[in-house]
Amino acid sequence: MNSQYLFRFSTPVILIVCLSLFYSCSPDKKDDKETIRIRIQDEPDCLNPIISQSSLATQIENQIMPPLFEYDGEDLEIKPILIKELSSQKIVNDSTVAYDYQFLDEAAWEDGSKLTVKDLEFTIKAALNPYLKNKTWRNTLKNIINVESSDPSGNSFTISINKNYFLAREMSGNYNLYPEYIYDQNKTLRHFNIPDLLNKDSAQFTIEEHQLLKSFADEFQNADHCSKLISGAGAYKLVSWEKGSKLILERKSNWWGDKLKSPNTLQTAFAKKIEYQVIPDDVAAIAALKNGSLDLSTLSPKQFVTLKKENLPSLLFATPTIMQYYYIEINNTKPGLSEKAVRLAMAHALDQDNFIKNQMEGLATRIVGPVHPSKTFYNKSLQPYTYDIDLAKKLLSDASWKDTDQDGILDKIVAGKKIKLAFQILVSGKDLGRNMALHLQEECKKIGIAIEIISKEGTIFQKDLQERNFDLATSVTRQSPSLWDPFQSWHSSNIQASKTNRCGFATPETDSLIQIIRTAESVPIRNQAYLKFQEILHENEPQIFLFSPTERIVYSSKLKFNPTAKRPGYTENNMQKIN
Repeated sequence: MNSQYLFRFSTPVILIVCLSLFYSCSPDKKDDKETIRIRIQDEPDCLNPIISQSSLATQIENQIMPPLFEYDGEDLEIKPILIKELSSQKIVNDSTVAYDYQFLDEAAWEDGSKLTVKDLEFTIKAALNPYLKNKTWRNTLKNIINVESSDPSGNSFTISINKNYFLAREMSGNYNLYPEYIYDQNKTLRHFNIPDLLNKDSAQFTIEEHQLLKSFADEFQNADHCSKLISGAGAYKLVSWEKGSKLILERKSNWWGDKLKSPNTLQTAFAKKIEYQVIPDDVAAIAALKNGSLDLSTLSPKQFVTLKKENLPSLLFATPTIMQYYYIEINNTKPGLSEKAVRLAMAHALDQDNFIKNQMEGLATRIVGPVHPSKTFYNKSLQPYTYDIDLAKKLLSDASWKDTDQDGILDKIVAGKKIKLAFQILVSGKDLGRNMALHLQEECKKIGIAIEIISKEGTIFQKDLQERNFDLATSVTRQSPSLWDPFQSWHSSNIQASKTNRCGFATPETDSLIQIIRTAESVPIRNQAYLKFQEILHENEPQIFLFSPTERIVYSSKLKFNPTAKRPGYTENNMQKIN
């Protein structure tokens, strides 16, 4: 239960004093020098990349279970982590391309055993298991054709990818690698091959095969593999997770990366410990920053600007542009919200410019769709919706919404049933999301739409989104430096089966454009599809697209690191404490 409903303080001064006392215990000096303490606002839902849903989980998982290669936060270029070098693409035939890789000789799992092709095969097969609840990885990895190796040691291998898939390079290894010996001790998935898991439908598996797949999925998705039995080839291991308090990663004493002669920034790890402190409240985070029990925190815009004005020599500030944007998720399958006029009216009812000025302290840029403004294929010809209450009212009136019972809420008869424009909006407890919800509630009241704000804890919030158990929800998403694949979030095939299309909006034309984006043989053709896709979404407003912020990072002057455009704006493994 949220403590804000249990306690009330008479003045802000008392609250600050209490929080200062709570966070005033100074850590051991030696431990302090070797530990990076980072504030997180809530907990990850799970530390199992195929299962987890939150971006916070991804941030922590990557320190434990890195992929074969990744985008470097400094120059946003792909660099190898677990392999010797990146492979050039080979054309196999009209439908297939392939990449040849070798694992680093030094790379090893926590028990000292070497990484092999069996671990890669297991990772892919685990994601393709039809009994897994989260289909996100499956929807992407189904572009893999097969993994093959003639090397008896399993060190070198070839991975073949659908030639027409535009993220073929990323699909060849830009995902977390799992150790088979930890996650499949009985080697259950060795009974299956990748092509069968890709191509067979449910009826083609035997009863015994169904039992094996379901048994594996039940074990793989259990609580232990989310919070306890976490293992990978990264520099860090999870040593402690105190629910509601903190997660601690510890650098492996025998980490293989120390043997590399010329490691890149993705293969380095300086801190002996990374401690993620769960601090939902900005005031508490500021108190911890000031007394030195916290090394880094992001803050709300107002708190960031206010703290910066104090000019404290112990704190430094950074505002990197990060590849994420905020939006209001809309359940387009709900009566009322399924109508374009209602969604457009709500978009026009929001005074976003004023919100950015007063709530974001100007540290954000408005957007017109689900593409970050830094992308070359962002549709600059589209204009954000203006704040226009009169136009919002007209859109609703023209769509026959009227207040027939004089209660201030518009209604009309739809399919023989009276529908009222009264909705709930989910917020996860963060100040920014709650403030946006309050703004939406206040402005929508002016046009006859009632909004009730419902606060939910992070993991429950994510679960409700995943199951489409919501009307509206304040949301944020991030994009990688790669090209953007809209299939997961916007294709019609993901409305019912996997529900990764959470808003439930799709048309034959958007489906066709997604296919062109994924398979176009030239950049101009793909970019035209990107632009048209954004145009259709802008016309229908299936989500209310808000703004892209600059991150607001406050950190100790004893901390050395380079801010990055990659979310969350910093890379923990490259941070160092200085005297």
